[in-house]
Amino acid sequence: MNDESSQSEELRRLRGGDASAAAVFSEYRERLLRMVQLRMDRRLLGRVDCEDILQETYLEVSRRLDSFLEQPAVPFFVWIRQITMQILIDTHRGHIGTQKRDANREISLYQGTIARASSLSLAAHLVGNLTSPSQAALRDEIIDEMRQALEQMDTIDREVLVLRHLEELSNNEVAEILSLDKSAASKRYVRALTRLKEQLTRIYEAGKGN
Repeated sequence: MNDESSQSEELRRLRGGDASAAAVFSEYRERLLRMVQLRMDRRLLGRVDCEDILQETYLEVSRRLDSFLEQPAVPFFVWIRQITMQILIDTHRGHIGTQKRDANREISLYQGTIARASSLSLAAHLVGNLTSPSQAALRDEIIDEMRQALEQMDTIDREVLVLRHLEELSNNEVAEILSLDKSAASKRYVRALTRLKEQLTRIYEAGKGN
């Protein structure tokens, strides 16, 4: 079944009532949970339950589902992921940001706090195979250097890497989320991956020399 047919079938199920819509949402639950876990600021761990974020997402999705189904501009997963991200941003703002709702502040949270959490998660993922005793001693230092290198990358390029490697999204989903055409998303991924491999090699070689 191609993407268009799959999306049509999904929309048919979503229009089948609350139970059907809940079943479709549950199919994406693990993917949404992974996204929340990797993007949540470490200062919120123990204070905010990731499951609570998803519960709030589900309630918001239920409230807005009829409007979405009237004119679905994006695939259902992309839509519910957008809602989840907004709730996560609101949660960050409520706990470690200003209480005042401000669009510029929300952009700052996404590009700052949440981006750093994503960079740290990606850095840890990339150097996670350094397991020898000598490498383990440098692991935290290497992760921090990789995080800094990631944060210096173009924002969209870094986000493409996070979406592909950590959220494990397809190129089509990445294109939808970042409002890119599929070819541009693919090219950005290849470019970012090449730069990242160069950075990882440089950091790894420098670590061996210490």
